Amino acid sequence: MKILLINSSSRQQASSTYFLAQALLKRVSMLTPVSVTEENVTVLPQVDSEYSISVASTEQDYDESKGSLALSNRLIDDLIEADLVIVTSPMHNFSLPSGLKSWVDHVVRAQKTFAITPTGKRGLLDDKPVYVLISSGGKFSGNDAYQPDFFTPYMKEVLSTIGINSVSFFAIESTVSSHDVIENNIKLIRQKLLAHLEENFIKTKLL
Repeated sequence: MKILLINSSSRQQASSTYFLAQALLKRVSMLTPVSVTEENVTVLPQVDSEYSISVASTEQDYDESKGSLALSNRLIDDLIEADLVIVTSPMHNFSLPSGLKSWVDHVVRAQKTFAITPTGKRGLLDDKPVYVLISSGGKFSGNDAYQPDFFTPYMKEVLSTIGINSVSFFAIESTVSSHDVIENNIKLIRQKLLAHLEENFIKTKLL
């Protein structure tokens, strides 16, 4: 199984969401051989002028071997080849951190991962399971939420634009709490994450 791990935490391997990702990878690897491609998107450059020209052009007269077009092609290829995608990310100002948004801009690309039709955009990629693991200093879900969430609806919508609809979200919230509270939250989310994996995918042909 090919797994793509998109790490958008500034803390990288020290982040709580990366810990959850490793637990997920360990569980899958116990069931089937895996190969993991890990992308640190905190260092991704923004899309450049060549990229902008290409997505607005109906001609194939631009050079895709350089600049952000070449990077976009590689990131798209990695996404296409993956059987399972894991995204680890903090919530920044109620939404995506800049590195993850840059990754989205590179892979959600007109004429490459979605087509523009008279009735709207049509995804060109095959659906696949995506686990989005979020950490948030505040609480954004449930009846006692006290901040808005623009992260999850955006990720659902933007991934569905390219044909990916099997997206599951798991969040470690209130990370400004005490160490014991945070550790307990991580433990509970880990249990839910692994239970979801077993219920939804281990019993299917995915594994």
